[in-house]
Amino acid sequence: MCICGKTNSNTPLRRKLVVVGDGNCGKSSLLNVFTKNIFPQIYEPTVFENYVHEITVDGQEVEFGLWDTAGQEEYDRLRTLSYENTHLVLLCFSVDNRVSLDNILERWLPEISDHCPRSKLMLLALKCDLRDEEPSNDSPATEPIMYEEGVAMARQIAAVRYLECSAKHNRGVREVFEQAARVAIQDYKTNHPKGCVIS
Repeated sequence: MCICGKTNSNTPLRRKLVVVGDGNCGKSSLLNVFTKNIFPQIYEPTVFENYVHEITVDGQEVEFGLWDTAGQEEYDRLRTLSYENTHLVLLCFSVDNRVSLDNILERWLPEISDHCPRSKLMLLALKCDLRDEEPSNDSPATEPIMYEEGVAMARQIAAVRYLECSAKHNRGVREVFEQAARVAIQDYKTNHPKGCVIS
């Protein structure tokens, strides 16, 4: 197949997208809402899952291979196997868990830098609906991470986008993947500006 500057209109641009972040920060819920339109009511830790899902933005179809990864440390060695040939990484944190934001710098960025340094990075704040809720008696009262803190972290790690969403209320979920598709298309055009590429 010959691709001249962009994919043939009949052929989707295929890109691998890996979602990483601390356990229980909302990664699997994000992917479930996007791919199945289902918000899981019960938390079940992910070991490893992947999906294929297409999205069309600006007239271009993008087929994402979506890789959901386990955030727990006991899966570190298994998770690193998912990074091969990754085009885009969604680094995720939960607005109600400051440790998950701190781990973007302390844990996730070094891992990404080691295993897929050429991948584009997007920073995502998940569970944004929790900013609007009163703390429950079961959870310690902590101040939620605010938008400005996310923007500052995105600048610090040189993320190409910073977005916030709530999978529970399906707010901003589609926008995350529309923006990811735009990043993928732009990256493809930058790396294949002229001439034909055989793939």
